[in-house]
Amino acid sequence: MLLPATPNPLSPAPESSISVPVYVDLSPFLTAANDEVPKKFDHWGSFIKHPKGAEYKYYAERDDFTMAPTGVHRVNDTNSGVMLRDWWKGVELPGSQLFVVTGLRYKIGAHSLHCGDGNEWPRRATLHGNIATELTPTYGLTASVASVAVNTIDPCKITIADTDVTQELTHRLADIARAGLGRAVDRINALTVKAHVEDAWNTLRSPIPLEPDAWLQFNTDKVRHSGFSGVGPIVEDTIQVTAKPIIVFGQEPPAAVAALPPLDTPPTSTGFHGAADARLYGTLPTTLANRLTPTKFHVVTDIPMDYASLSKTLANRLTGKTVAKKGYFLLITNAAIFGNGGNQVVMRIDFSGDAIGHVYFVGKPEMNSLTQTVSFGGLRYDFATEALLQKTVDWLDLSTFRDLIASESILGVTAATDRVRGLLATTLNRALSPSVSMHGTVESVQGIGVFADTKALHIRTMSDGTLGLTVAGKP
Repeated sequence: MLLPATPNPLSPAPESSISVPVYVDLSPFLTAANDEVPKKFDHWGSFIKHPKGAEYKYYAERDDFTMAPTGVHRVNDTNSGVMLRDWWKGVELPGSQLFVVTGLRYKIGAHSLHCGDGNEWPRRATLHGNIATELTPTYGLTASVASVAVNTIDPCKITIADTDVTQELTHRLADIARAGLGRAVDRINALTVKAHVEDAWNTLRSPIPLEPDAWLQFNTDKVRHSGFSGVGPIVEDTIQVTAKPIIVFGQEPPAAVAALPPLDTPPTSTGFHGAADARLYGTLPTTLANRLTPTKFHVVTDIPMDYASLSKTLANRLTGKTVAKKGYFLLITNAAIFGNGGNQVVMRIDFSGDAIGHVYFVGKPEMNSLTQTVSFGGLRYDFATEALLQKTVDWLDLSTFRDLIASESILGVTAATDRVRGLLATTLNRALSPSVSMHGTVESVQGIGVFADTKALHIRTMSDGTLGLTVAGKP
């Protein structure tokens, strides 16, 4: 059980995150994109008349679409770097961005002009599609065409009646491609990762046995995600299950009953991050450029340290110590510690020498997180003991005797932290079910609090590390 409430309660455990990668195959979308967007854009047989009076014709053909990393939609123009470095200003993207790209070859003809025709090589360009993709609260994918652009590599220089014909052509081709991609994203909208996430969630609802009387209980709460990454056609999103894990001792605690909650949106990071262009990527604001920082897994554990063992440690330290003054002395012969209730302990110190008997001290346990030790703050004689000593051992310096006991009763918490580390190290890397396996690390274990009851001194520890789940047989 966790420590009971105290007048100065311990800080609550920080929120943990359990990573669950999910993979989505976007091959159906790529196939649809290649089917829905024409391979050939043929308007060579007749002229198009522009409202300003210009007449032109064109022919273009493309390669197959492929998925592209972020940043490849740069254009080879002297001003493009400035333009693209500023594209994000004032924009907060709602989710991940997928990029598709293909090569284009084109030619343009007018009544007395041509470009890329005849003895000339066809002119080159690239067609880029930006697909905004997100997970819905019900764990389905939703996508829409955010933008489409045609970037010329070696543009035609044809201007008729103040009309830049190449620019008109790129806009026309982009509009045609946008319509086709708009139909292709229906394949993405039909995808879901719910079964994958639900399998992981249901597994985490049940306590994990650590040893016969110790259990790791996850206490799952919310589900978030980081956004899609990769260059496709298989892309990855990291589901983050938030939890407040604890280790409990005794009987197996009941399994959590909460069903998979809706996905917490928007995602904790934005952007579809592949091998981004370094110069472009370096200009992005933090909210867009940073991927989700890997979050830690924290486990709170209260380890009981029985008073019999603590008494033995205390006796080994104090037995044989002496306190002398004015030719008189006391020799400590034994020591013990007991729980007094109310987050207090009592120490009994037996002595012989020029006086024979025992004294009682009362103190409250306090954790020193820096030194990883427990001391007993405000250590004092109990009232009856102090009155008796002042009457029968009036030569004894009570402050000196108390300071000796206080300095020798500082306890390390290594036994508690080592036990927790051992419990977790053998647990975090194993299969939890036929389809779900757990993999994690323990980076540190520290004492963060202490509480005394009548049965034991309880050391609260915080374990920090990472934890992820792998779900097999799901998309």
